[in-house]
Amino acid sequence: MRIIILGAGTIIPTRQRFGSSILLETSLGGILLDIGPGAIEKLRRIGYDLKMINRILITHFHVDHVSDLLPFLKLRALSRKNYGKFEDVIDIYGPRGLNDFIEDLLVKNRFLSYLMNLDVLRDVRLHECWDGVAVSYDGFEIRSTPVEHFNGVAYRVKVDGIELVYSGDTVPDERLIRLAENADILIHECSYPRGQKLGKHTADDELIEIVSRIRPKITIVVHLYPEMEEKVRSLSESLRRASGGLVYVPSDLDVIEV
Repeated sequence: MRIIILGAGTIIPTRQRFGSSILLETSLGGILLDIGPGAIEKLRRIGYDLKMINRILITHFHVDHVSDLLPFLKLRALSRKNYGKFEDVIDIYGPRGLNDFIEDLLVKNRFLSYLMNLDVLRDVRLHECWDGVAVSYDGFEIRSTPVEHFNGVAYRVKVDGIELVYSGDTVPDERLIRLAENADILIHECSYPRGQKLGKHTADDELIEIVSRIRPKITIVVHLYPEMEEKVRSLSESLRRASGGLVYVPSDLDVIEV
């Protein structure tokens, strides 16, 4: 597996990070973890074949995690119509409300309903996830659990013999810690330094505690607000001590080989 960090930041750009999106390159194709602003452009920049993406896992419906979804659906539809590409099914997973979210964007919204004339939902399968197994076959599995962040979910993906947990946005949540038990890789948000946290997020001292309990082989830290930029080195060192494993605090377009 290769993990390509398309967006390790938030809606506020820094020199190193912007938006939320991660590509998992697997034997089953490309899996996107969220599809926030700039995801398509970064995929273009690295020369990735967008036809390889056959699954998108959305953690919640905030704009910094989903804003490239409609452009992605439109480019699939136009490429299929004009060039005979994107004939395969794509599976989109999301928390409860995913079907309503898509309907509100594409059917009820008179400014965007023209997209339905392009048949953008052809070969798109929507899967609402909450607490439990969403799909499981032949060594591949997606499980989810709700977390405390505006109807959000975290995911556990088993593929190519690797078990990976992605927090999305969340406060420290016991449900996520249970989901991540014995996982190989933990991708977890760390929005703010201690004492500066805003909203339903995780601060650096809280993440250190979480990692000390889960002790994954690999920890990958994402969703850094600008306040965290000067804390990257100290956070990495603290997380290594807490986990006993490898730690990455990546910038956009960093690649992690597993």
